[in-house]
Amino acid sequence: MTINRRRAPSNKISSEKKLAGHKKEAVFADMIGGEVIKGTQKADVEGKNGRLYSIKSGKKWQVFLYGYDRISSSKYLNILKPCLDCFPADYNRYKHDRESCIAFKEEHVKNFGKSVTKNLKNESIIKAIGSNAYILSKTKLSKETKSISQILQNKKVLQNFLGEAFFNNNEVDLLSIFDSTYNCDERFKIFSKNDVLDTFTKYLTPSISKAGRVPEDYNVEGQKILLRYKKNDGKMKNIVEIEIRNDSATHYRQVRFNMYSKDALYLLLLNVNKSSYKSYNDAIYTYDKAISMIDF
Repeated sequence: MTINRRRAPSNKISSEKKLAGHKKEAVFADMIGGEVIKGTQKADVEGKNGRLYSIKSGKKWQVFLYGYDRISSSKYLNILKPCLDCFPADYNRYKHDRESCIAFKEEHVKNFGKSVTKNLKNESIIKAIGSNAYILSKTKLSKETKSISQILQNKKVLQNFLGEAFFNNNEVDLLSIFDSTYNCDERFKIFSKNDVLDTFTKYLTPSISKAGRVPEDYNVEGQKILLRYKKNDGKMKNIVEIEIRNDSATHYRQVRFNMYSKDALYLLLLNVNKSSYKSYNDAIYTYDKAISMIDF
């Protein structure tokens, strides 16, 4: 059975985004007289005096995509391991039961229509198809994301968690963001690790996703851990989505951490001292603690 409802970007799109990111790294390295660091570590560019930079660009950042072993061995990200343990080790079992569940829902849509199927109770689905690893995994995940969201309410825990997510703890010194989404001035804006973590820890609040409304799927709340911030109008907005990737045998039981660039820049620029910035040329601005740290 082929299920053609791709939620993750296609391989082609992912590859293009990755190449675009690499180009920004090369541009930045050339501007500061540094070198691009090849590989998949957090540091993308090394400055002349050894400072390490993480370079971010584009509308949405994939802050990390880590598998079971990496999450399990992490110092702070390992709080996500119970989410991965919700899913069976055998991908084929998960895939088979996912297809069985969705086939039942698709048949229901065909017979009764989307609006009726949207209102079909999960209990009725379980009764109809019986024991199912896909359904059990999603149910377990809903419980674990609630628990982890509560753990992340502790600001110290959240700061440590973000520190490993963005900087691999103490590996990287500075975050350099190519602004094509907020002010859209196409400048690199540099922030120190401490300023980034202080800002995000101050403004972000953990939550979980609501249940989906896809008629052909088994919809349960809490399939993602969210980090949100309060806008000027008092409404909460998602800025981070942490989800389990299970879309193939290669990408199974992986944790993906995505963040929206425009919102990240909004918060970082909101929290900096407005008079504490320095322009080194038309293309590079540094803020607060980063000013004394740069090496170009």
